Amino acid sequence: MDSRQTQEPVISLEGVTKNFGNDIMALDNVSLNVPEGQFLALLGSSGAGKSTLLRHVCGLHRPTRGAVRVLGVDVRTASERMTRRLRCRIGFIFQQFNLVGQLSVLENVCSGALGRLSGPRLGLFSYSSRLRREALEHLDRVGLADQAFQHAGTLSGGQQQRVAIARVLMQRPAVLLADEPVASLDPDSAQTVMRLLHDIVRDKGVTLVSSLHQMDLALSWADRIVGLQRGGIVLDTPAGALNTDTVMGIYGNAASSR
Repeated sequence: MDSRQTQEPVISLEGVTKNFGNDIMALDNVSLNVPEGQFLALLGSSGAGKSTLLRHVCGLHRPTRGAVRVLGVDVRTASERMTRRLRCRIGFIFQQFNLVGQLSVLENVCSGALGRLSGPRLGLFSYSSRLRREALEHLDRVGLADQAFQHAGTLSGGQQQRVAIARVLMQRPAVLLADEPVASLDPDSAQTVMRLLHDIVRDKGVTLVSSLHQMDLALSWADRIVGLQRGGIVLDTPAGALNTDTVMGIYGNAASSR
C-alpha cells in the first residue's frame, strides 16, 4: 500500500456545494482527498467546476455547504490572517503567466518570495543576495538561468510559463494549483511545462492539482484523474487505469445532457 494513503490528506473536500445566486450551482456535493506528493489532474468541459474547485482550495471562494481543509486549516472558518498565511504555502500557476513584462526575469522570480518578507521591494537589488541566488537556482531548474536579465516580456509563451513556475517555487509551497497552465502553449512547450511540473512533484514532494483540457497530457503526466461534470465528480481513477476513450466520456456525457 502507498504510505501516502495512511497519512492525513493535504487537501480534503467533504460534501462541498457552491451556489452563485439562486440558479447557478458551480460545485455539487464534491468530496475529494488528495495525499501529499500526488499530481491530480481535473478534467471536464468549460463550466464543469474545475476553476471553482481550485479557488476553494486556496480560499478565494468559501463553500455554501460542506468543508474544505488544506494543510490542516479549515478554509471555510479560517480568519483572514490564517487565510493569508495559508495562501503563502499555496502556489498558483495561471494560464496567462501574470509576469511584469518590463522587469527582468530574475526580478519576476524574486517577487515570489514577497509573502515571506516584510516590507515592499523596489528593484532587483532590494532583494538580498541570498534570495537572488535562490531565484537563479530556480531559473536553472526550469532551464532559463541564461535569460535571468532579459525583460520577461521578450520571452516566448513557454519560457514565460517556466519563469512563472520558478517564481512560484520561490514561495517554497507545499501545494501547487495550476489553472489550465498550458492552454495557450504550443504542443512542444506544453510537454516541457508538464514534464517540469511532474518532476517538481516527484523531487520536492509537493502536492499538485491542475485543471487541464488536454487529455493526452493528463494521461501522460498525472497520477490521478478526476472528471467533473456540472459541478459534480463523475470520474476518480488512477491515470494508469484509463485511456483516451474512457476520459472522452466525461465530455461526451456532458454534451449529451445539455
